[in-house]
Amino acid sequence: MRCSPDGAKRNPGPLSRIAALRAFIRATFVVLAAVTAAHAQDRYPSRTVRLVVAFEPGGVADIMGRLMAQALRPRLNQNVIVENRPGGDGLIGMGSVVRADPDGYTLLVGGFGGQIIPPLMRDDFPFDVRRDLTKVALTAEFGNVLVVNKSLPVNSVAELIAWLKARPGAVNFASSGRATSDRLAAELFMLETGTKMVDVPYKGGGGALVDMMAGTTQLMFPQLPAVLALAKSGQVRPLAVTSRTRLAQLPDVPTLDESGLPGFHVSSWNELFAPRGLPDDVRDILSAALVDAIRNDAEIRTRMATLGVTPLGEDAAHAEAFFNQELDRWKIVIDRAGIKLPR
Repeated sequence: MRCSPDGAKRNPGPLSRIAALRAFIRATFVVLAAVTAAHAQDRYPSRTVRLVVAFEPGGVADIMGRLMAQALRPRLNQNVIVENRPGGDGLIGMGSVVRADPDGYTLLVGGFGGQIIPPLMRDDFPFDVRRDLTKVALTAEFGNVLVVNKSLPVNSVAELIAWLKARPGAVNFASSGRATSDRLAAELFMLETGTKMVDVPYKGGGGALVDMMAGTTQLMFPQLPAVLALAKSGQVRPLAVTSRTRLAQLPDVPTLDESGLPGFHVSSWNELFAPRGLPDDVRDILSAALVDAIRNDAEIRTRMATLGVTPLGEDAAHAEAFFNQELDRWKIVIDRAGIKLPR
């Protein structure tokens, strides 16, 4: 209200009320715009997401990383890239994720060979994989394949065992790292057969396979996706698979169980991990995106089958429970076998 020259109070006129209303509306829009901008900035993801692969290009972790990037890009509506950080039996790449901000922009593509075996083989392992890694999704599983250089004079597991026993300690086997599923499969094979070979570890499966085909090493237990094309083309000779049953992609290749090693079983699997402290809502966005892609995207499922991968597509809760179960199971096996890495 305002006063007239004679001191009497008067109500504001219509024009004044309209001006005040306009000012209020303008102020409200300014506040709403600021809030909207803040929310847009915080909405995940608002920039590029990095998938760290702790091994060289060409191995299964790299193959799965690129497949996950393909699955996530359209579902996150954001760029997703793969960054290879090999070295230290996977510790360099894993460490870069463990120490990263838990904001969902730095993730780790890993699994059995990277996050189960190394901490069980090393008493001084620098990370607590139960605590330091958030399990986002369980994506796939795949068997390993016993393959030999095609020049070796063996065509079966029985012939290989006899050939190895005639050359104790003189044969090299390649592995994608000192603490990986293919190394573990070879160690268990030696224990079960009473043979002795020398491990030649690499920083990834790609380089290991190249040297095995060149004759630098004589045999290897690579994961199926890394070796499927080579086995089908005859560039390596597959003798057996480590899975419980034969693999659809190599139906004529027997299991090690069928080949005279009853109960022999090593299967690899893949998960997506994030640093400890990842917000639940971000974890759930990532988990839902991967589960949707793996369960419902026919192109992704077909590509997995072509690569030799069995799609799983399990959410974060299942991924964590499965991870802990595998850690407990393989601790018993590795402790009994006495397979340890030096400090």
